[in-house]
Amino acid sequence: MGYLPPGIYEVTWTEFSDRFGFNAHRQNILAGLQSALLLLAQANCQRVYLGGSFVSNKEYPNDFDGCYDDMNIDYDLLDSIFDEELTAQQERFGGELFGDPVFQGFLQTDRDGVTRGIIALDPRELLR
Repeated sequence: MGYLPPGIYEVTWTEFSDRFGFNAHRQNILAGLQSALLLLAQANCQRVYLGGSFVSNKEYPNDFDGCYDDMNIDYDLLDSIFDEELTAQQERFGGELFGDPVFQGFLQTDRDGVTRGIIALDPRELLR
């Protein structure tokens, strides 16, 4: 399906959106992801990992999948949607971000156990 080679690829938001926002469907998903990333950035989240079919050349992925590192998060500033069921995130943003950086290991393999790459970015970049 055109996944990234194994590894973690540190990119900027601009690089990510330029590479993976190549049609209107994907740009719509990117808009939802950007909304979620802004909320995480406001709570000082420093690292988000993204994988799944959105981080591939699939023309029409269903959503985005990812996780965030909660090490430096200010929980007083974290939007409550990140405490709710993942379906709430899916409905609001068009994808899910788990609050557990260990999930990045899951993102690095497909259903058949084949290793693939993921994206890492700093959501605070969107506040600059």
